Amino acid sequence: MLEQPIFHYSRIPLPPLSLTHLYKQSEKLSPTFILQNARETIENLLIYNARRLREFRNLPYLVVLNPSISESYDSYLQSMSSLLKASLYTPHTLEENATLETVLNEFMDIHADTLPSLSKGFAEVSNLLSMSKIAHFLDRHLKERISMRLIAHQHIELSRSIAGNYVKGGKYNGIVKMLHLPDVIKKNAELVNDITMMKYDQSVPVEIDTSNAASLDFPYIEYHLDYIFMEVFKNSFRAHIENKVFDPVTVTISTQQAPRFMEIRIRDRGKGISKRALKHIFDYSFTTYESNEGESFKTLNVPPEHLGGGHSVAGMGFGLPMAKQYIEVFNDTAEETKGSLTVQTYPQWGTDVYIKTVGQ
Repeated sequence: MLEQPIFHYSRIPLPPLSLTHLYKQSEKLSPTFILQNARETIENLLIYNARRLREFRNLPYLVVLNPSISESYDSYLQSMSSLLKASLYTPHTLEENATLETVLNEFMDIHADTLPSLSKGFAEVSNLLSMSKIAHFLDRHLKERISMRLIAHQHIELSRSIAGNYVKGGKYNGIVKMLHLPDVIKKNAELVNDITMMKYDQSVPVEIDTSNAASLDFPYIEYHLDYIFMEVFKNSFRAHIENKVFDPVTVTISTQQAPRFMEIRIRDRGKGISKRALKHIFDYSFTTYESNEGESFKTLNVPPEHLGGGHSVAGMGFGLPMAKQYIEVFNDTAEETKGSLTVQTYPQWGTDVYIKTVGQ
C-alpha cells in the first residue's frame, strides 16, 4: 500500500532550508497563510520521510534485518502512513489546523527515541558495512532528520502564534526567536551541571565574557543552540572534573549587527585532547570516555527535544557530529559566512571550541 507513495515522494526535489524562508513564513503569517503552510508542511515531510525509507532500503538486506535498525525503519513506515492520512484531510479551518498540530507532535514523538536504537544497530552490523558507508548514511540521515523536525516545529510555532497575539509582518512568529545569549548559555551550563552533580557530586563554574559583543541578543533557533552548548559543556565540564581543574570554563560572546553574526568560544582548561582522540572527534560512535558506562554507542546523548533527560556525561556516539550538523543546517543557502563548529586543542593545557553562525 505504501510502495507507490514512497516511490513517488522520494523522487520529488526539495529546495534546501534557509533562514530567509523561515523569516518569510513568519512575515506572511495570517489565517489564510497558515492553512496554505499546513499543506506545504505535510508535502515536505512526506518527501523527507520517503527519502529516508528509500535510503534504508538501499542498505544491504542483512543490515536492515538488524532488530535495532529495523525498529528505526518501522518508525518511518509508521510516520509515512500517518502523514499520508493527514494529506487526505488537509485543514481548511484554524480548528482543523489544530488537529494537524497534534499529528505533527505525534510525528515527532515517533522519531524522538530512534537515534539510540539506530546507533546500537550500526554498532552491531559494523562487520557488514564499512565505516565510510555508515558515515555517509548517517550524514544524510541526521541532516534530513534535523530538517524534518525543523519543518514540523516551524508550523507548530506559527500555529501557536496565530492562535495568540502574533506580530503581523514580524520576523519572530515562527521557530526563530530573538535570544538573549547569556541566558541560553547559563541555562545549558546549569543543565549539564545537574548531570555532573549526579555523576561526580561536583559542578563546574562558568564565566561569560561579553566585552566583544555588539549586542547580546541574537536571532536563532533556541533548541539548535541548546543541543550544541550542552554537548560541548558535557565534554568541557568532564575534562575539568576528571583532571581536578577548578578554574571556570570561559565562554566568550562576539557578535556583529550587519549582517547579524555570532561567534562563541568555549574555552576549558581540561588538559587538552590527545592527538589520537582529536583525529576522531567528529567520527560517529567515537567517545573519549572509557569506563563501565559501556560502549561508545551507548553514551549517545539525548536529542534536543528531550534536553535535560540525558544523564551520561561522556562524549556521545553522535554528539559532536550531530552538533556540527545543527550548526551547518543552513550552509547550503548561506551566501558568505557559513555556520561552523571547530576545535582547537592545546596539549596539557585545554581546548577551545568555536561556534559560528549567521542570524539573518
